Amino acid sequence: MRLFAIDLDGTLLHSTHIISERNVSAVKRCQENGDIVVIATGRAAFDAAHLLRLHQLDCPIIGSNGAELRAEHEGKTIRKNTYVSSDGSEAILNCLLKQDVYLHIYVEDEILMTYDATDQLMKQIKEEQRTKPSFQADEFIKSVQPQLTQYGVRKVTDFSDVDLAKVMKFMIVSPKAAVLKRIENDLSSRNCTVTSSGSFNLEITANGSDKGMALQQFAERLEISLTATIAIGDNHNDLPMFRVAGNSIAMGNAEDAVKRQATEETGHHDNDGVATALETFCSIQVVQKGVQDGKY
Repeated sequence: MRLFAIDLDGTLLHSTHIISERNVSAVKRCQENGDIVVIATGRAAFDAAHLLRLHQLDCPIIGSNGAELRAEHEGKTIRKNTYVSSDGSEAILNCLLKQDVYLHIYVEDEILMTYDATDQLMKQIKEEQRTKPSFQADEFIKSVQPQLTQYGVRKVTDFSDVDLAKVMKFMIVSPKAAVLKRIENDLSSRNCTVTSSGSFNLEITANGSDKGMALQQFAERLEISLTATIAIGDNHNDLPMFRVAGNSIAMGNAEDAVKRQATEETGHHDNDGVATALETFCSIQVVQKGVQDGKY
């Protein structure tokens, strides 16, 4: 038995945010062969579950960059949340609010954002276009589309009523690289984990909470050796699971820095690179039938 940990955006998902027929078939064939496929994503677990349902897939989920674990194993439900401490959440929130960035707060069953967050982001995009002519607004919006269109978002007037003891992740988006770098530097001295799933976002979880730690804990629950684990991903938030997995596979669309830390490389996410990897490691063959219509 092997354990495959597969990222979603930029990996299992095409750039149109759907899972192709070939990728769906490859995952199901691996499961039929007795292997376990866990989805390891920066998305909230309920968001990932919604997306999987649209494509008739049933997989355990490592969500919120490792802060959530949702699985069924031997008739038992595994449900684990890792929260940022109350004091830590308050300090992080204050830091982010000072920078006036587009912000999502992940709690157990919903994602919170303010009513004016999108309008403020659009203003920042226009300002960046005005002050930096080389800035490509269309490319920016395309790259952050997964963060702007998440399932389960609830809008609030402000974050004053958030239970800071129940925060699993903060996610921010900004078109300004200097702002993101400043926040990353400000948070480096705090007791938290800071990573990113793209050039224009940062994701903050509890200290030590990442995909690698969650994959390690899940493998232990299943009594599967880490040498029998295979991680597939494309971005910096996937590197912690690359470091603990027996084998790591970088997508063809991954940055060179990510590819250098992988043991293998597969095709582009728009060319079913996950299916190619699974067909190789699972010794399965599936027929490419085109792309499904499911969207989230």
